[in-house]
Amino acid sequence: MTRYSLIRAVRRSKPLEWLAACVVATLVACAPLSPVANQAADQTAHQASLQVPASAAVRPADGPLPVPPNLVALTQPAGQKRLMATAHKQSYWPLSQYFETQRNEAYCSVATSVMALNALGIRRPESTQYPDFPYFSQEDFFRNVDPQVANAARVSKEGMTLDQLGAALSAFPVEVMKFHAGDLTLDQFRDLILDTTGRSDRFALLNFSRVEIGERGGGHWSPLAAYDAASDSALLLDVARYKYPAVWVPVTQLYTGAQAVDSVSGLSRGMVIVGTRAN
Repeated sequence: MTRYSLIRAVRRSKPLEWLAACVVATLVACAPLSPVANQAADQTAHQASLQVPASAAVRPADGPLPVPPNLVALTQPAGQKRLMATAHKQSYWPLSQYFETQRNEAYCSVATSVMALNALGIRRPESTQYPDFPYFSQEDFFRNVDPQVANAARVSKEGMTLDQLGAALSAFPVEVMKFHAGDLTLDQFRDLILDTTGRSDRFALLNFSRVEIGERGGGHWSPLAAYDAASDSALLLDVARYKYPAVWVPVTQLYTGAQAVDSVSGLSRGMVIVGTRAN
């Protein structure tokens, strides 16, 4: 029976029967033509979805993931209070001015780097995206990077390791230092955060495992913008803004996340620090 004939058949029925017929007709019109086996699988999946707890449907499909209880979002009053109270927030102002969202799910290293390069105030190159205005952009990031080190096509699928990003950033007019967390003590790791967040001419780009700080996902890159001594936490400006907001993370957990081994390099993750070159 077609959708039209189905509706006509119950046109003179009671209101509730009419409503039910409309719903059925809509489903008939929208149902895909598929083999019987696929129809059975789809029906099973649909029934299972109806049994999902209501709590699982609280988050909109296109919204950010919930912030883990061990982290404090910058947008929360407690997060804002930390930022206002600490003296180690000089990195926050220039970095937030040039905040970027990564162009794809593997471009976290590129978005993080572009933020830092623009925030350093160094001479900017011509931009494909903004022809009249020099600007470091994700689109042009690999223009002068040795393709044997990293290239757009490969990074779009795999991302970049600590050593790769360190080498790629060496193609820019900046001072680059890289540190594998496996070679650092917790105190040394914290000192690097303290040194960079208290300045506006040097930034810490952190490579870490999300799981170790309570988030969902794998390896990730984002810049650190501030440090709060009272809570011993650092402000992570997450470039995956579609997934998580900027959050305060306990330094001990950041350290654990940075010590996680990168499956590609077989080495621990860590930190790349970029700064202006001395004259």
